[in-house]
Amino acid sequence: MSYIVLARKYRPQNFKEVVGQEAVSQTLAHAIEANRVAHAYIFSGPRGIGKTTIARILAKCLNCEKGITTAPCNKCASCVSISRGASVEDVLEIDGASNRGIDQIRDLRDSAKYTPARSRFRIFIIDEAHQITKDAFGALLKILEEPPAHVVFMMATTEVQKVPAPILSRCQRFSLKPIPPEKLLAHLKKICAEEKIKADDEALADIVRFVEGSLRDALSLLDQAVVYAEEGVTSQTLRELLGLLPKTLVRNFARKLLNSEPGEILQSIDQAVKDGVDLTQLGRDIQNYYHELLLAKAGVEDPLNKDYSTLAAEARSFDFNMLERNIRLLSRMLEDMRRSETPRAVFDIYTLRIAQKVLNPREILARLENLEKGGGTSPSDRPSMLRRSSGDVPPFTPSIDNSNRQNVAASEGSVIASEAKQSHGIASPAREQQRVRNDTNPAPSPSVDIASLWPGYLEEIGREKQVLASALEEAEVSLSDGRLWLTFQNSFSKDLVQRSEDYLKSFLSNHLGKPLAVQTTLKPAERKTKAEKPAPPKAPEPRDGEDAPDPKSYQEIPPEKLGEDVQKVLKHFPGVVKKEK
Repeated sequence: MSYIVLARKYRPQNFKEVVGQEAVSQTLAHAIEANRVAHAYIFSGPRGIGKTTIARILAKCLNCEKGITTAPCNKCASCVSISRGASVEDVLEIDGASNRGIDQIRDLRDSAKYTPARSRFRIFIIDEAHQITKDAFGALLKILEEPPAHVVFMMATTEVQKVPAPILSRCQRFSLKPIPPEKLLAHLKKICAEEKIKADDEALADIVRFVEGSLRDALSLLDQAVVYAEEGVTSQTLRELLGLLPKTLVRNFARKLLNSEPGEILQSIDQAVKDGVDLTQLGRDIQNYYHELLLAKAGVEDPLNKDYSTLAAEARSFDFNMLERNIRLLSRMLEDMRRSETPRAVFDIYTLRIAQKVLNPREILARLENLEKGGGTSPSDRPSMLRRSSGDVPPFTPSIDNSNRQNVAASEGSVIASEAKQSHGIASPAREQQRVRNDTNPAPSPSVDIASLWPGYLEEIGREKQVLASALEEAEVSLSDGRLWLTFQNSFSKDLVQRSEDYLKSFLSNHLGKPLAVQTTLKPAERKTKAEKPAPPKAPEPRDGEDAPDPKSYQEIPPEKLGEDVQKVLKHFPGVVKKEK
């Protein structure tokens, strides 16, 4: 075939042509000029950024026929064979994936002892070096530590963490970084000008964003787009080639998740499916859109995105917690769709979850603290499911027959019930006389039916302190020895009521017309002794293919070492926090 793809045609042939790796190129050039070339190098980094290319350039610099130089001639037999990757005598380029065993590495080690046939150095370039086995790396250790003077090893890898530490310590390591977007875009424009390719700047910017810093991927995608769009590469044709959805469709659906009801959302999904939209791709595009909104809201500008001002305006409708939650849910959705036999159902469920309105955890804690202090909340700050207004529930008034009022007042316990009815009205003379008598002579236990009065009291308390009312609903109520006894099933509700005991005493005094002591207690079967320890939390069930977590591998974190927000949560929801050892 006569055609050479762009990635091969424009492969750098010297250090000056390398794009985006100035630090590595400059260091190696200075080492050659100072005659300080090492015997082994490791080039690591993502795919398509120049690892093998730099190794070939260094090999040409060392074996060029015009001498050791930083600018090889690229014309002599040695340079040409290295550029083509066809040298089999003095520069041996091997693939670590297919030559990973100990026998192949032993043969390589034995051949390294022989002097070069024509060149100055015998150079071994090992690509994808991380795929060499552990035993094979062991066979390579000795020659890497004390190699012959004519041998230079160069290894390229995308997963340097898999290379054993003894190998790394015997080599000079260069970490190549992804090519910056601005330099990658400028390089693509230069190639388009030389090749006379008609391409929009927006389309080239989309290529740069899609390849994530890989020059080889960018040139391969440009090659493919040129063939697909005969009249010129545009953003629309590129998105069609990549299978991406139109930006307007993605943004409209994202807005619908923000403002629509569940029925409208499901209808939109059904229409998208009928229009042939791939739901998996729609999920990816929405996730990418939310990520762009997150960056725009944080003020992170993308010089390649001409829609930045529009994104910044749209980001005002979201907060950071909402965007972070949506991105996290979409990641889970894509993973679950990949494993599910009914991906449409998974997509429907997760989009409805994303559309749900949730409260910020810090906001919930602030409301709990405000309620605990007795400050209450304004109607606009209360959650809708707990909100009550004076119009929803009428003020509670105990029902007592007016014709029997005087007879009821004659009894001390009945006087208390009569005063409960008149708590919002004008006090009667009998009530005033009874208050004086109560102040001087403590009365025995009231004979009032507290069980019938208690639901009304809870309604009134709930208008001002919903959390306290919820805790009191769990209590068994009784009057004994002049005290109101509240018996709870769990210590959490009991502790919550104890912290609001002063408020409860004031409330009962206002409604019963005299002070009443409040005593909280736990049921005997639920009461724990000091010697008892809380049961350890149940370990989460492992997923398919995962091992169950070992309880011994976790240790409890002391409360004083936890963050302020975590301490606030534990104050309202008692528990322990553990971490892996």
